[in-house]
Amino acid sequence: MKLKNHRPSTRLIREARAMPKKRHLGRWIYVGILVMVGVWAFDVFFGHFFFLRGDGLVVARPYVVASEYIGTVRDITVRQGDRVKRGDVVAHLSSRQYDEQLARLRFELSNLSADRARISSQLAGTRELVSVARKRLKSAEAFREKLETGLKNGLSTGTALNTAYEREYSAREDLERITSDIVTLRAEVKALYQQIDQRYVLIHDIEESYDEGRLVAPESGIVTDVSAIESSVMRPGNPIMTIAAGKPYVLAYFENGSLYEINPGQEVLMYYGTRSLEGRVTSLLPVSEQLPEEFQRSFQPTGRAQIAEVEITTPENQPPLFAKLEIGGGLFSSIRRLFDWLLAT
Repeated sequence: MKLKNHRPSTRLIREARAMPKKRHLGRWIYVGILVMVGVWAFDVFFGHFFFLRGDGLVVARPYVVASEYIGTVRDITVRQGDRVKRGDVVAHLSSRQYDEQLARLRFELSNLSADRARISSQLAGTRELVSVARKRLKSAEAFREKLETGLKNGLSTGTALNTAYEREYSAREDLERITSDIVTLRAEVKALYQQIDQRYVLIHDIEESYDEGRLVAPESGIVTDVSAIESSVMRPGNPIMTIAAGKPYVLAYFENGSLYEINPGQEVLMYYGTRSLEGRVTSLLPVSEQLPEEFQRSFQPTGRAQIAEVEITTPENQPPLFAKLEIGGGLFSSIRRLFDWLLAT
């Protein structure tokens, strides 16, 4: 048996090589990105069901400065953002209606004063006639008594006595008329005094209410809105400006349908840019489709919402009025806030 001479093969045997570490790292990065995207999508679409999340607006109690009468704005002494104190003059108005009322009342007051002076003078003159009328009546009575005595003694006639009766009657009638006139004049003077006092009270009330057209701040605070301009005509009740007064608080809006409950006294975290604030829910407002005015200007939800008032317990990080806040958060809320802040700046 002839054996073949086998030559050693020169072909290289491929051995299994270890995969480079860079390829493993890229695969882990890819998987990590997929996981992060999945968690982000879950947080965006379903996070509000599991995590306390809402929007807020920093507000204060609004006080409206309005006129009680029709007037023209002559001057506005403050601007939006100015701080005012209670009683500070914030605007000046002029009112033709008040000017006409004051002119009419002063004219009536002048006429009443003239009537009072005239009737008072007439009353004084009438009082002076009382003594004369009484003397005349006394004289007529004495003359009549003498004639009656003379008639008994046969010294006078009946005709003379009748004449004495007529004189006495006339004197008594004049005295009664003068006395009645005095009572009437006194009543007229008293009525005139009352009417004059009423005119003075009306003039005082109008002048106090008008206050020369000055409008003052009802409370100390910040002017948040000036809705009137100079030379514009304002009707009673039309707002000229709004002043935010008192301690600021957060008006919070939470969507319905979440799996968590909000209760008064609950502690919440709020975020303003990169700053965080602590707060406490003080009250829950009734669920309503119509939100407060200062809330509608920033948030306009299309459905029903749960509204809450939140007290800011960290005043050192107090944001400005009408600043938008984010309340609570989710898995990626901090990262999202950071990216939002970077895009905004």
